[in-house]
Amino acid sequence: MIRTAPTWLKVLVPISVLAVAIGLTSFVVLTRKLAPGEGAARVEGQPIGAEEGWTLAFSDEFNGSSVDRSKWTDESSAEADRGHGNPDNGQLEWNQFDNCSVSGGELTMTARRESFEQYEWTSCLLTSTPAYAFQYGYIEERAIFPAAKGFWPAFWTWQAPEVDHPVETDVYEFYSARRDEMHFTQRTGGETGCRWRPTFDPTAGFHTYGAAIEPSGTTWYVDGVKVCSSDKTSDGATNIISNLAVYADDRPASSTNSATKRVDYIRAYTR
Repeated sequence: MIRTAPTWLKVLVPISVLAVAIGLTSFVVLTRKLAPGEGAARVEGQPIGAEEGWTLAFSDEFNGSSVDRSKWTDESSAEADRGHGNPDNGQLEWNQFDNCSVSGGELTMTARRESFEQYEWTSCLLTSTPAYAFQYGYIEERAIFPAAKGFWPAFWTWQAPEVDHPVETDVYEFYSARRDEMHFTQRTGGETGCRWRPTFDPTAGFHTYGAAIEPSGTTWYVDGVKVCSSDKTSDGATNIISNLAVYADDRPASSTNSATKRVDYIRAYTR
């Protein structure tokens, strides 16, 4: 979610098997085409599509009537401006609880065109600081992204307050002006990952996005199907972040005054 130059990206096109070994750090990525609606079956108590042996450690099914503040806060050290905004990272929004709502078994993150100090927009960011932190594990989010251009939803991890160096895994980043691709990145100790081209429209329905962050490396899944891998991994404790940024480099149209990211659940597992 914290931007740097995209020279590391490995482009994954939707063919049966693709091996990519380019970029700053060489590694092999294996992927396969996802047909519309395709996904792996879920084993009860396990991440969708992943090998068994995981234990649920943290989750929110968003079955209440408001954000559970025992699990989430709206302030993160990833946001350089008092924990709520980061204009130097290409973000137009100020993040606050007021833009995060829960009803009907879903979390709705709403970006609104409204001024707050220097910001043109407000939006929602939730982090599990300090309720839940982990170094290795599997995290997943089931979500629908906004269709209007100019938005930048993401699901990622960021170093816990006690960690004194950058540790970040981007389970996904999605730029709504380019809905034919998604970004999966391990930013710890250098940058590796994939630019993946989905065979479905991520703004048209719920899909599950996950990452297994293990001592041997990081593996990304979409609807339970492995789509990317790297031999890089986390080297410190991290918190979970889910957010809806407004992208300064490809701004929303003047006629767009709001957008939403809808989240069915967020789950974290350990071995």
